[in-house]
Amino acid sequence: MWINTQKKLHDALPLIVMLAFAITCWIVLRISGIAANLDIPALSAWLRNLGFVGALIYMLAYTLRPLVFFPASPLTLFGGYTFGAFYGTLYDVIGAGTGALLAFWISRKFGRASVEKLLRGQKLQSFDEQVGKNGFLVILYMRLFPFPFDGVNYGAGLSKIRARDYIPATYIGIIPGAFVFNYVGQSLRDIGSDQFYIAISLYLIFALTPIVYKQVKKHKSKDEGDAQK
Repeated sequence: MWINTQKKLHDALPLIVMLAFAITCWIVLRISGIAANLDIPALSAWLRNLGFVGALIYMLAYTLRPLVFFPASPLTLFGGYTFGAFYGTLYDVIGAGTGALLAFWISRKFGRASVEKLLRGQKLQSFDEQVGKNGFLVILYMRLFPFPFDGVNYGAGLSKIRARDYIPATYIGIIPGAFVFNYVGQSLRDIGSDQFYIAISLYLIFALTPIVYKQVKKHKSKDEGDAQK
């Protein structure tokens, strides 16, 4: 019993260290007051003045973001506010995609062995097999719809999905959402403008599409079930 517990702790140690690092960063930001006193316009102007170096800093921050569990949406909005909708989307896709690969690799490298022992439930086993066979479509669907971004990253690493399916599905699937959020971020430079209201409308369409899709799918399944009776 004790030996098994020690082995489980050893297998989970890298993930525990990463979580501890994230919590430590959060505590430091809170105690130091950096987060509360952060001057967004000044930081944005500084990155723009740096030119391509500023873009590299932003992409690097997005790549490392999953390690500290910083929310993706605020960083995406900041990218649009700083670099505009087009370049913000480009830098976002590169940074977020690379960060997603980093999280996937960490989870696959250090967590898969432990999860294989836990995947004994029929539903979990079935999902794992499905992802292994149809990984590209499953990940693409989860990227296009608002599933928790980091949850998908780390969860995919714990599944049987192949990297060759995960990588293209991730980069392709995050493009629509990245553009919408970056366009909203760009519009925040001029709140109340026509562009601002267009951006908000675009966001609402993007946010409501999954709900409408699920309702249509639900009614379709119900109609098919009634037809079979």
